[in-house]
Order: sequence, then C-alpha cells, then structure tokens
Amino acid sequence: MKNIYLSVLYVLALTLVLSSSLLAYDIQFFGNGVLPTPEDEANIKAYIDLGQTQAGVEDWEKWQPESSTVIILPSNEDIQNHQDILRKMEENGKLVAVSDLLDDSQYPVFPPYSIFTENYHSIVFLNFVGDGSIFLDEESIQAIQKLTPEKIFVIGTEKNLPLIQEKLAIFESIPVEVIEREKITANYSQIASVPENPVILFFYSSRCPTCRKLKNETTIPIFEKYQDQIKVVYLDYIFSENYEKLVFLEEQWQVENTTSVELFSEAGYVAAEENENVNSKIEELIQKTISLSETDKKKVTSNTSAIEDIIFQRFKGFTPWVVAGAGVLDGLNPCAFATIIFMVNLLMVLGHDRRKILEIGITYSITVFITYLLLGLGLFHVWQTLAAYQVFSRVVYGIMASVLLVFAILSIKDAIQYKKDKKETEFSLGLPKGFRVKINQYLKKSFSEKKLIFAAILSGFVISLLEAGCTGQIYLPTIMYIARQSTSMRAFLYLILYNAFFIVPLLVVFFGVYYGSQSKALVNFGRKNILFSKLALGSLFIVL
Repeated sequence: MKNIYLSVLYVLALTLVLSSSLLAYDIQFFGNGVLPTPEDEANIKAYIDLGQTQAGVEDWEKWQPESSTVIILPSNEDIQNHQDILRKMEENGKLVAVSDLLDDSQYPVFPPYSIFTENYHSIVFLNFVGDGSIFLDEESIQAIQKLTPEKIFVIGTEKNLPLIQEKLAIFESIPVEVIEREKITANYSQIASVPENPVILFFYSSRCPTCRKLKNETTIPIFEKYQDQIKVVYLDYIFSENYEKLVFLEEQWQVENTTSVELFSEAGYVAAEENENVNSKIEELIQKTISLSETDKKKVTSNTSAIEDIIFQRFKGFTPWVVAGAGVLDGLNPCAFATIIFMVNLLMVLGHDRRKILEIGITYSITVFITYLLLGLGLFHVWQTLAAYQVFSRVVYGIMASVLLVFAILSIKDAIQYKKDKKETEFSLGLPKGFRVKINQYLKKSFSEKKLIFAAILSGFVISLLEAGCTGQIYLPTIMYIARQSTSMRAFLYLILYNAFFIVPLLVVFFGVYYGSQSKALVNFGRKNILFSKLALGSLFIVL
C-alpha cells in the first residue's frame, strides 16, 4: 500500500513538473466568411487569413488586430481578383505567402513562405494555390530546415496535396499539418495551439574556437538528452542585436565573471568555458528551468536605450592598457603561430635569403592585423555564419594538423638518426639534400618574390578568418559595438590598439625564430644539443 501511495505521489509530482514547462500559444485560422473579432481571443498571437473573405474589400484591407500578427495565405481566386489589395496589405506590414507562383509572370511574386515566431518558437506557413507540381526552391528549403520550426502548416488543394506531401518528407522530424482548401467551409475558423518548451539562450562567438567546440561538440550530448523538454537558441554575439541581448541578460542576472560562452534561461545562467564541468552546470540549469513555476520565473523587460547606455558605460570604463592587454591575450593564436613558424623554417631550409624571409614574415603579420581590424568593423561576419565557413575551417585545420604532424615525425626521425649515427646534421626536417635542392629549384622557378608575398597575404587572411582568441569577450564585442553604432573616434582607435597588440605575440614568435636562427649562441647550442633541439622542435609541432 505504501509503495502504491509513493508511486501516485511520484506521478503527481512528475505531472506538475512537466505541466509547468508545457506552455503554448494559440493561432487562429479563418476564411471564406466574416472577419473575426480580435478582442474575443486574448491569447491569439497570430491570425492566419485563408482568403475568400465575404467582407468588403475595403474592410478586408483595413482589418488589423492591435497586438497580433496577420498572415495572409490567399486563394487562387484572391490572387486573380485582388492583386493590388494583397500588395498594399503586404506593404502595410501583413505577411503574404504564395508558395508555387515564384516563376509565374502572370501574378506578382510573393514570398514562398511565411514565418511567425513567438519566444523563439517558430511556425512556417506554405500556401500552394495551383494544381501543378511547382515546389519550393532549394534556398527556401535550406532556410526552413535551418530555422527548425516547431511546426509547418501547409495549405493546398485536393489535386496538389498528394505530391506536395511526398516532397515535404525532406523536413523529416518537423511536424506538418495540412489544410485542404476545398474543405474550408463557410465562416471557417480553427484555433491551433503551438507548444512552447522552456528556452535556453546559448551565447557564443563564431570567431572563437573554444566557443565552436563547446557549441558543436561538448554540449551536444546534454542538449540531446533534454531535446523534448527544452529549446536551445544559439546567438552569435558578434552581431550587434545579439550582443545587446547578452548585455541585457548579464545585467539582469548580475553576471560578475563573464566568459566567452554564456547560457541563460528564466531560471538562471551558466558562465563557463572549460570543457570538464560545463555539462554538469548546464544540466543543473536545465533541470531548474523545466521545473520552474510561472510565479518563480524572472520577469524582465528589455529597454533598448537602457541597454545601449550600459554598453557605453562599459566602454567608458576601458583604459588603453586594459584594451592592449586583452589584445595580447587574444593574440595567443596557435594556428597563426604554426603557420608563420612553418613558413619561416621552410624558407630557411630551402635556402632563401634573410631579407626575403623578413619581408614575408612582416607581410603575414600586417595581413593578420588588417584582417582582424576589418572583422572588428563588421566585414566578413556573414561569411563566418555560413555552413561553408564551418566546413572550410575544418578542412584547413585538418591540413594544418597533418602538415605539423608530418613535420613532428620528420624532426623526431632526425633525432633518432642523430642518436644512431652521432653525426651533426643541419636543420633539414628529414629531407634529403638532393630532394631539398629540387624543391628549392622548383619553388624559385614557379614562385617569384611577388608570388611568395601573395602567398603570405593569402595565408594570413585565411588563418585570421578561421581562428580567433576567446579571452576578450567583454572588451572586443563592446569596442566593435561602439565602433559600428556610433562615429566614436575613441572606439575606432581602441579597435586599432587592440589589433596592434593582438599581433604582438605573433611578431614575438616570428622574430624569435628569425633572430634565433641567426644568433651564434643559439646556433652553437643547437649544434651541441642536436638530439634535444630536434625533439623539442618535434614536440612544438605536436603541441601546435
């Protein structure tokens, strides 16, 4: 009896927990009749007008609820008879969607789908009015898939729906609900509820490799575990509007120690970037979030002007030394170090003169400076959000890792060969002298000095796009925001200062390698300690 009683209590408790997180908002479909009265339904977030209204054209055009969105999915008859009215309504803020008239010059071109979003929960509406088989273009399909909506509503005809439903299979796990236009009866009205899971806002920077690893690898298992109970929204704070949201939430929750990755919900926040304990902290936040009652939620109201004031106040608190220090810390960039060490050592091995090596090293460093400065001003950010960028970055990382691994093996091979033969050898990375001569002849024949300079510029640009530091989360985004939102010369000068000190570690590495190879003391030390030198070089390549 006691066990039964405990089981009942457990079920009741579980029901209360789940019911607190299973929220929903309503949308109302209507058509083929009178216009609805918005005041009747306070919870209606969007009205979906299926057309064929029996109201006068003027009343149809002017009808607009005060606090709800209106989406118009017109019929073929509406398009033929009221093109101008539909265009006016679209210009006045109503959303109009026609999914199968993209290439039909007989009608005006409307967007192929409409999206309604409430608290990061989205619905997509598709409206097929003809009987043909014209479907969405590839770009629209990818945009919908990337949006990951909670549901797709499809309006179609008896003739086109079977084929359309077959093609909708590409959306896989997204629920699809179909409305057949012939079954829209007089004064049609239907209210649909859209479920809302508690939201976790995941703030990160696409420029930060630590952020990308946490987003794309480390945290995936914990989010998959709770995928039916929460909705994770990823917000890249290199974009101003996302940075505003981040600052607002940091102020609301009084976050003292900001990090490159921060997560927020109505129950609290996680500000951590270490891989070891982050998932346990996130799971604790998720469990608190899904069990949170309505009265315990943190009520916040966003004020854009107040957020801007907070950001400007942050900026006023910066000093040149703080900005310079943040630049140096962010400049500790293994990928950039590996590239310049590789270039300098390769050119030395192949016998290029020191003037050319100096020119190439300086050119590479200046390119990194200019690229990061342009990134700070907002250029290339769209590219960084594309899927192609993620793929390309992995390819470049893979190539760099492979090259460095080969160099590490060759350096260790040199060390083993020296231990075996006890003969002093020059710096060769395991390449036979004859082979190195042939490579050098080929490079000199194929690459003029201008081409080598171009290669340095290209590599500096690509590496800068793909790799960035994470430690200056509070400094660089703030400076970037001020530089984009205002004409502040101080912000622009701080951005230059930050990026000038950003390349300081890179220049230290370059000149260390450049002058180190010229130093007689270091050269003599290397020759006397060949085994140690080559093992150290191999270890450096592995670390990088």
